[in-house]
Amino acid sequence: MPRTLLSITLAMIFTAVSFARADDYTVEAVQESPEDVSDDIRAALSPEGIHVEGPRRGLCDIWLAKELATIEDFEPRLTIKYPLTPGQFVGVMVVPRRAGLTDFRGQEIEDGVYTLRYGQQPMDGNHIGTSATSDFLLALPAGEDEDPAAIEDVDALFSRSADAAGTTHPAIFLLLPVEEDQAGDGESAELVHNEDDEFWILEFSAATEGDEKLPMRLVVVGESKG
Repeated sequence: MPRTLLSITLAMIFTAVSFARADDYTVEAVQESPEDVSDDIRAALSPEGIHVEGPRRGLCDIWLAKELATIEDFEPRLTIKYPLTPGQFVGVMVVPRRAGLTDFRGQEIEDGVYTLRYGQQPMDGNHIGTSATSDFLLALPAGEDEDPAAIEDVDALFSRSADAAGTTHPAIFLLLPVEEDQAGDGESAELVHNEDDEFWILEFSAATEGDEKLPMRLVVVGESKG
Protein backbone atom coordinates (compact mmCIF):
# COMPACT_ATOMS: atom_id res chain seq x y z
CA MET A 1 0.00 0.00 0.00
CA PRO A 2 1.43 3.46 -0.89
CA ARG A 3 2.70 5.44 2.12
CA THR A 4 0.21 8.31 1.57
CA LEU A 5 -2.78 5.99 1.31
CA LEU A 6 -1.60 4.11 4.41
CA SER A 7 -1.34 7.37 6.35
CA ILE A 8 -4.85 8.41 5.32
CA THR A 9 -6.25 4.99 6.25
CA LEU A 10 -4.59 5.07 9.69
CA ALA A 11 -5.88 8.60 10.25
CA MET A 12 -9.43 7.51 9.41
CA ILE A 13 -9.16 4.55 11.79
CA PHE A 14 -7.80 6.77 14.57
CA THR A 15 -10.61 9.28 14.04
CA ALA A 16 -13.25 6.54 14.13
CA VAL A 17 -11.79 5.17 17.37
CA SER A 18 -11.72 8.66 18.90
CA PHE A 19 -15.41 9.22 18.10
CA ALA A 20 -16.27 5.77 19.48
CA ARG A 21 -14.46 6.55 22.75
CA ALA A 22 -16.51 9.72 23.16
CA ASP A 23 -19.54 7.51 23.72
CA ASP A 24 -17.87 4.98 26.02
CA TYR A 25 -19.34 6.56 29.14
CA THR A 26 -22.62 8.45 29.48
CA VAL A 27 -24.51 10.12 32.31
CA GLU A 28 -28.21 10.54 33.08
CA ALA A 29 -30.44 11.45 36.01
CA VAL A 30 -31.72 8.91 38.56
CA GLN A 31 -35.05 9.62 40.23
CA GLU A 32 -35.16 6.83 42.85
CA SER A 33 -33.44 7.21 46.21
CA PRO A 34 -30.70 4.70 47.07
CA GLU A 35 -31.55 1.63 49.11
CA ASP A 36 -29.62 0.19 52.05
CA VAL A 37 -28.73 3.50 53.67
CA SER A 38 -29.80 4.71 57.10
CA ASP A 39 -32.79 7.02 57.49
CA ASP A 40 -30.46 9.84 58.58
CA ILE A 41 -28.27 9.45 55.51
CA ARG A 42 -31.30 9.26 53.21
CA ALA A 43 -32.75 12.43 54.73
CA ALA A 44 -29.48 14.26 54.00
CA LEU A 45 -29.49 13.37 50.30
CA SER A 46 -30.85 15.19 47.28
CA PRO A 47 -33.77 13.23 45.79
CA GLU A 48 -32.21 13.05 42.30
CA GLY A 49 -29.05 11.11 41.60
CA ILE A 50 -26.53 10.76 38.78
CA HIS A 51 -26.16 7.50 36.85
CA VAL A 52 -22.84 6.80 35.10
CA GLU A 53 -23.09 4.18 32.36
CA GLY A 54 -19.96 2.38 31.18
CA PRO A 55 -19.17 0.79 27.82
CA ARG A 56 -20.99 -2.45 28.69
CA ARG A 57 -22.94 -1.84 31.88
CA GLY A 58 -23.70 0.63 34.65
CA LEU A 59 -20.62 1.90 36.50
CA CYS A 60 -22.12 3.70 39.51
CA ASP A 61 -24.93 5.91 40.79
CA ILE A 62 -24.17 8.99 42.89
CA TRP A 63 -26.46 11.08 45.09
CA LEU A 64 -25.16 14.33 46.55
CA ALA A 65 -25.96 15.85 49.91
CA LYS A 66 -28.84 18.33 49.87
CA GLU A 67 -26.50 20.99 51.18
CA LEU A 68 -22.75 21.11 51.70
CA ALA A 69 -21.28 23.25 54.45
CA THR A 70 -18.32 25.23 53.09
CA ILE A 71 -15.44 26.94 54.87
CA GLU A 72 -16.11 30.65 55.22
CA ASP A 73 -13.67 32.97 53.45
CA PHE A 74 -11.86 29.97 52.01
CA GLU A 75 -8.78 30.73 49.90
CA PRO A 76 -7.56 27.96 47.58
CA ARG A 77 -4.01 26.79 48.18
CA LEU A 78 -1.47 25.08 45.98
CA THR A 79 -2.77 21.58 46.70
CA ILE A 80 -6.16 22.27 48.38
CA LYS A 81 -8.82 23.64 46.02
CA TYR A 82 -12.13 22.74 47.69
CA PRO A 83 -13.69 24.65 50.65
CA LEU A 84 -14.65 21.46 52.47
CA THR A 85 -13.69 19.90 55.80
CA PRO A 86 -12.03 16.46 56.02
CA GLY A 87 -14.57 13.85 57.08
CA GLN A 88 -17.49 15.88 55.77
CA PHE A 89 -20.41 13.93 54.27
CA VAL A 90 -20.74 14.62 50.54
CA GLY A 91 -23.06 11.92 49.22
CA VAL A 92 -23.68 8.25 48.47
CA MET A 93 -22.36 5.98 45.73
CA VAL A 94 -24.01 2.73 44.63
CA VAL A 95 -21.88 0.27 42.67
CA PRO A 96 -23.88 -2.39 40.75
CA ARG A 97 -22.79 -5.98 40.22
CA ARG A 98 -19.97 -6.57 37.72
CA ALA A 99 -19.43 -2.84 37.34
CA GLY A 100 -15.65 -3.18 37.37
CA LEU A 101 -15.30 0.18 39.16
CA THR A 102 -11.83 0.96 40.48
CA ASP A 103 -10.68 3.88 42.60
CA PHE A 104 -7.82 6.27 41.85
CA ARG A 105 -5.30 3.71 43.10
CA GLY A 106 -6.71 0.99 40.87
CA GLN A 107 -8.38 -0.82 43.76
CA GLU A 108 -11.55 -2.63 42.70
CA ILE A 109 -14.67 -1.46 44.52
CA GLU A 110 -17.07 -4.34 44.97
CA ASP A 111 -20.78 -3.96 44.33
CA GLY A 112 -22.54 -2.31 47.23
CA VAL A 113 -23.58 0.98 48.77
CA TYR A 114 -21.02 3.50 50.00
CA THR A 115 -21.07 6.91 51.59
CA LEU A 116 -18.77 9.55 50.11
CA ARG A 117 -16.82 11.86 52.39
CA TYR A 118 -14.30 14.57 51.67
CA GLY A 119 -10.67 13.88 52.50
CA GLN A 120 -7.20 15.21 51.85
CA GLN A 121 -4.21 13.17 50.78
CA PRO A 122 -1.49 13.17 53.46
CA MET A 123 1.50 15.30 52.54
CA ASP A 124 4.18 12.71 53.16
CA GLY A 125 6.79 10.76 51.24
CA ASN A 126 4.39 7.94 50.46
CA HIS A 127 2.23 10.10 48.21
CA ILE A 128 4.72 12.16 46.21
CA GLY A 129 3.72 12.34 42.55
CA THR A 130 0.38 10.57 42.88
CA SER A 131 -1.60 13.73 42.13
CA ALA A 132 -1.02 17.47 41.82
CA THR A 133 -3.73 18.26 44.38
CA SER A 134 -4.81 16.70 47.66
CA ASP A 135 -8.61 16.83 47.32
CA PHE A 136 -10.39 13.45 47.27
CA LEU A 137 -13.68 11.78 48.02
CA LEU A 138 -13.38 8.64 50.13
CA ALA A 139 -15.86 5.77 49.91
CA LEU A 140 -17.02 4.09 53.13
CA PRO A 141 -19.34 1.07 53.42
CA ALA A 142 -22.81 2.54 54.07
CA GLY A 143 -23.57 -0.20 56.58
CA GLU A 144 -20.76 1.17 58.76
CA ASP A 145 -21.56 4.86 58.19
CA GLU A 146 -25.11 5.73 59.23
CA ASP A 147 -24.68 9.29 60.55
CA PRO A 148 -24.10 12.20 58.12
CA ALA A 149 -22.25 14.18 60.80
CA ALA A 150 -18.60 14.78 59.98
CA ILE A 151 -16.06 12.12 60.96
CA GLU A 152 -13.48 14.29 62.69
CA ASP A 153 -11.00 11.50 63.45
CA VAL A 154 -8.97 11.33 60.24
CA ASP A 155 -7.38 8.00 61.16
CA ALA A 156 -10.84 6.49 61.68
CA LEU A 157 -12.00 8.02 58.38
CA PHE A 158 -9.13 6.41 56.46
CA SER A 159 -9.51 3.08 58.26
CA ARG A 160 -13.23 2.84 57.56
CA SER A 161 -12.67 3.81 53.93
CA ALA A 162 -10.09 1.03 53.57
CA ASP A 163 -12.91 -1.40 54.35
CA ALA A 164 -14.55 -0.29 51.09
CA ALA A 165 -11.48 -1.37 49.14
CA GLY A 166 -10.84 -4.49 51.21
CA THR A 167 -7.22 -3.38 51.67
CA THR A 168 -5.17 -1.28 54.06
CA HIS A 169 -5.55 1.83 51.87
CA PRO A 170 -8.67 4.04 51.68
CA ALA A 171 -10.89 3.88 48.61
CA ILE A 172 -10.26 7.26 47.02
CA PHE A 173 -11.63 9.23 44.06
CA LEU A 174 -9.69 12.29 42.92
CA LEU A 175 -11.27 15.73 42.87
CA LEU A 176 -9.76 17.93 40.17
CA PRO A 177 -9.59 21.72 40.38
CA VAL A 178 -12.38 23.62 38.63
CA GLU A 179 -11.38 26.37 36.24
CA GLU A 180 -13.79 29.18 35.40
CA ASP A 181 -14.53 27.74 31.95
CA GLN A 182 -15.18 24.27 33.44
CA ALA A 183 -17.93 25.21 35.89
CA GLY A 184 -20.76 24.02 33.62
CA ASP A 185 -24.29 25.32 33.79
CA GLY A 186 -24.81 24.28 37.41
CA GLU A 187 -27.96 22.37 36.52
CA SER A 188 -26.86 19.10 34.92
CA ALA A 189 -23.98 16.67 35.33
CA GLU A 190 -21.60 16.04 32.44
CA LEU A 191 -18.87 13.53 31.66
CA VAL A 192 -15.65 14.82 30.17
CA HIS A 193 -12.87 12.68 28.71
CA ASN A 194 -9.29 13.74 29.44
CA GLU A 195 -7.35 11.87 26.78
CA ASP A 196 -3.92 12.83 28.14
CA ASP A 197 -4.51 11.10 31.49
CA GLU A 198 -7.24 8.72 30.28
CA PHE A 199 -9.63 10.12 32.89
CA TRP A 200 -13.40 10.23 32.64
CA ILE A 201 -14.37 13.21 34.78
CA LEU A 202 -17.84 13.75 36.21
CA GLU A 203 -18.55 17.48 36.34
CA PHE A 204 -21.44 18.64 38.51
CA SER A 205 -22.46 21.31 41.01
CA ALA A 206 -23.36 20.61 44.64
CA ALA A 207 -25.76 22.80 46.59
CA THR A 208 -24.31 24.81 49.48
CA GLU A 209 -25.70 27.24 52.03
CA GLY A 210 -27.71 30.15 50.72
CA ASP A 211 -28.65 28.43 47.45
CA GLU A 212 -25.08 28.73 46.20
CA LYS A 213 -23.49 26.10 43.95
CA LEU A 214 -20.10 24.45 44.37
CA PRO A 215 -18.72 23.17 41.04
CA MET A 216 -16.89 19.86 41.41
CA ARG A 217 -14.91 17.60 39.06
CA LEU A 218 -14.65 13.97 40.15
CA VAL A 219 -12.53 11.35 38.38
CA VAL A 220 -14.80 8.31 38.13
CA VAL A 221 -12.60 6.39 35.69
CA GLY A 222 -8.81 6.72 35.78
CA GLU A 223 -5.87 5.88 37.96
CA SER A 224 -2.82 7.59 39.39
CA LYS A 225 0.30 7.39 37.26
CA GLY A 226 2.50 7.85 40.33
